[in-house]
Amino acid sequence: MASKHRITDRLSTAILLTGLAGVAAADQPDPFGQFSERCLGRGPDFQRTVAAAKDRDWPALATDMTTSLTPVENPVALEGWNLTAEGDGSFEALVVARAAVGDSKVESCTMAYAEVDAAAFERRLVDETRAKASGTKNGQGRIRKFFEASSSERRQAITLDLPLYPNGHDEVIVSVVSEQQVEN
Repeated sequence: MASKHRITDRLSTAILLTGLAGVAAADQPDPFGQFSERCLGRGPDFQRTVAAAKDRDWPALATDMTTSLTPVENPVALEGWNLTAEGDGSFEALVVARAAVGDSKVESCTMAYAEVDAAAFERRLVDETRAKASGTKNGQGRIRKFFEASSSERRQAITLDLPLYPNGHDEVIVSVVSEQQVEN
C-alpha cells in the first residue's frame, strides 16, 4: 500500500498542476454529499461508477495517483478520474477498485479533495453514517482514522485521512471498502 506521505505529495502536486489551490471552500459543491452519493449510499460499486464516468465523460486520473489513492492492496481492477472540471475548480478525484481480501471479494471507492473543511467533513461522516471509530494512525503531518459503519445492505470499513491540524482549507482523502455485491 502506498504511503500516505506519498499520497499527500501527489495530491498536493495535482492541486498545483491544476492551478486551483486558492479557490475558497465555501464556493465548492458539498464534498461529503458527493462522497455519500458516489460511495456510501449503496456502497462501493465498481461497475456503476465506471458506467457513470463513461456517461459523463470524466477525464482519467493519472495512473500513479489512481494507484496511490486506493485503500486496497493488489487490486484486480482499478479506475480513477479527475472530477475537478465537474465542480467549481477545487481539486476533486474519484477512484474505484476491486480486490480480494482473503476469501472475500471487495470493492472500494475513494474520493480526494482539496480546500475542504476537514473537521466539518469528519463530523458529518460520523453523524450521518453513525460510524464507530475503530482506530487511528498518525503520520507526518496527517492522521488516518478508521471507522466501521453498516447500511441495510452491508458492512463498510471507512478510512478518513486528514491533516493533523486542520485549518478549514484542507486536503481530505476518504475511502469506503465493503464486500462486493453480486446482482442476480
